[in-house]
Amino acid sequence: MSFKQKSMFMFCFGFMVGAFASYFPCLSQVLFLKRAKLRDTTPLTTVAMTEPPQVQESQEFMSLMESIQKERKETLQRACTNIEKNCKGTGTTHFQRAFFSKRYQLAACDIYKSGSTTMMHSILKMNGVAWENLEFRGMMDASAKIRFSSITDNEEKTAMWNAYTKIILVRHPFERFVSGYTNKLIPSGVGFGGYYEELSPQLNKEYRHLRSDVSKRNATEPEYATFEDFLNYLLTTKERPMDGHWADYVQLCQPCAHGYDVIMKMDTLENDVRYVTSLLNLTAEHSKDFFKNQISRSTKSNITTEYFKTIPKELANRLYENRRRDFEMFGYRKPEWIC
Repeated sequence: MSFKQKSMFMFCFGFMVGAFASYFPCLSQVLFLKRAKLRDTTPLTTVAMTEPPQVQESQEFMSLMESIQKERKETLQRACTNIEKNCKGTGTTHFQRAFFSKRYQLAACDIYKSGSTTMMHSILKMNGVAWENLEFRGMMDASAKIRFSSITDNEEKTAMWNAYTKIILVRHPFERFVSGYTNKLIPSGVGFGGYYEELSPQLNKEYRHLRSDVSKRNATEPEYATFEDFLNYLLTTKERPMDGHWADYVQLCQPCAHGYDVIMKMDTLENDVRYVTSLLNLTAEHSKDFFKNQISRSTKSNITTEYFKTIPKELANRLYENRRRDFEMFGYRKPEWIC
């Protein structure tokens, strides 16, 4: 072999070795991935799933929560038996107020000042609506489409209500009154405006003569309703239906006439949310938005106590008697500090 031929042979051989060497790491990586794929029983397609995996609680937790729910429903049934005449009939109020999610077969009757806004946000998300991007009016229009009242076919509406998991979220009645008052009837409240900005001074004028402190009956300050004015209004008003922010539970969701599968409470919201999340098999995406930021935001009992300290016990007792069925239906006891 000539020198030229030898040189050409060595060049080609070196080129082939170099090419093989550069290819070998890639080849080994491919072989490794194939072996790993064989060992891994999880399909690679799960990485690119369009729906995140569902969140499941332990069987022990779910059993505990089911026993709690059983007790709550039995408490409701006992109270309904005692106040049967106030809860007769099937009614349609729940159809006006309740939200639905066809995806999760959920029906939720919302109660103002008891997590209703967060409930609405959560169910909007379940229905694929990014409510964060909407103005208030747009959000209200979107929420109207996921209420039972938007379904014109009564047979379809009734069938959905009967088949779906029905949820109601309640709150200690006194806490709800404090939340309604501080949100709607004082200038610092987020909901103070429009109708409520006009209503508050009107209540001041109409009910100041009932204030327990005689010296405050002709006071010019504050111009808005005091908490005592508000409670006197609740006890004496003949308005029917009453404003939803302080109407009783029977007017809003008729709990005696319509059996609810799950009774959630603001004071046990964290565990109740975990239970419902697992019960409905919410995806991870929807579970993180279910009552997002609501836990620990409710009106604290010490704030409620402070407000009720400003009024006579006699007035607080009258209010308790007036809303006694709300207390009894959901197992709330009469506060010791008004006894």
